Amino acid sequence: MKKIISLVIFTAALVWTWNIIHSSNAIGFETHSGIQQKFADMIKNTIQNKKPEATDVKIIKLWTENAGERKVKAVFSYSYTEPASATNKEKTVRTIEGEAFLYRDLSDSPSVDKWTLQSMKTLGDNVQYSDGSLITPDNAADDEKEPATTN
Repeated sequence: MKKIISLVIFTAALVWTWNIIHSSNAIGFETHSGIQQKFADMIKNTIQNKKPEATDVKIIKLWTENAGERKVKAVFSYSYTEPASATNKEKTVRTIEGEAFLYRDLSDSPSVDKWTLQSMKTLGDNVQYSDGSLITPDNAADDEKEPATTN
């Protein structure tokens, strides 16, 4: 009797794992690829609209993953170069990381997926200056300062 019960349990587990492995994803590869392309375009257009003086816009990383039946989580990182100020010719490179959640919304056409940006937050903002600034305690020039000595 134990052998029959073991065989039934083993067969049920085998069928269950077979179905899990061979089931189709709720959100296909093409959908993820399309979301990533549209999201990258949205980031670039937003930077160009908000900071028209920005140059060298790069999407460093961007990937999406399922976050539920009708949700996708997008993780991104991008950078751009901008002048420090109008009078200063120094350039800064800003690198911004973040994540966003998109929700599959009902569409007028059943063959078209409609994704709505539900939330977006930036997790880190890194600023890198192309030229450093000299900061001294008494605002003296370089040639007026004596080198520090240690005893």
